[in-house]
Amino acid sequence: MDSRLRYCYYNVYNIMIYEQKDNYQKMKTSTYIDFVTESVGATSYGVPIQAASVANSLAEAFSLDVTKARKLANVYLKRLADQGVISRLKKGIYARAKMSALGAFTPGRDKIIAETLLRDGDEIIGYETGASFLNHVGLSTLLPRHRHIATNSYRATVPSYTGITLKKPIIPVTTQNAPYLQMLELFRDMSCYSIDTHNPEELIGNLIDQQGLNRVELVRYASAYLKPDELQNIIEIVFGRLEKYEAA
Repeated sequence: MDSRLRYCYYNVYNIMIYEQKDNYQKMKTSTYIDFVTESVGATSYGVPIQAASVANSLAEAFSLDVTKARKLANVYLKRLADQGVISRLKKGIYARAKMSALGAFTPGRDKIIAETLLRDGDEIIGYETGASFLNHVGLSTLLPRHRHIATNSYRATVPSYTGITLKKPIIPVTTQNAPYLQMLELFRDMSCYSIDTHNPEELIGNLIDQQGLNRVELVRYASAYLKPDELQNIIEIVFGRLEKYEAA
């Protein structure tokens, strides 16, 4: 074969290979974008979209390195936010947006951010505490300015508009121990805030029943993490109520 013809064939072959690679790369990029967009679309309105969670799903779906998946997720989520499809609530946290005459908006932004501090997927990582929880369960009529949340993410930066105050939990929070830790915090907080319900002990007993807490297990938590005087108080309320049942 003539050398010039061979050279032409060689160049054509290289161009074809380059175009195939380029098309393949574009197809992969398009697939990544589609995956992130579909993940966002499948998220219910009002539910937080966490960049880390999207990245993990992307890495698993396409067998990608997690570092690369995180970069891709951040790029595509930012692109969707720039388009008004989602709103950026804080670093790494987004939510689906709704369009109005004034543009895209996200109602309940504080609730969505709070959800990221209370849950990580299906796992509970935090619980409400302090004056806001006392008010929520009816022990106090005081309306606090801030919502207090004990969470494993207590070092997180929370926008001031949310009115959320973070604190370090007694121990790392899990789905199993969260209701017990929340109850221990409640007993502690009763000595710090005004309790103005008519019968707080009965209300607390009902709360324990409603949450299905094991009283013995609750006291075990109390003996491990509360002071002696706090422990005595919780024992009197928890088991004192049982004695009333027996007397009746």
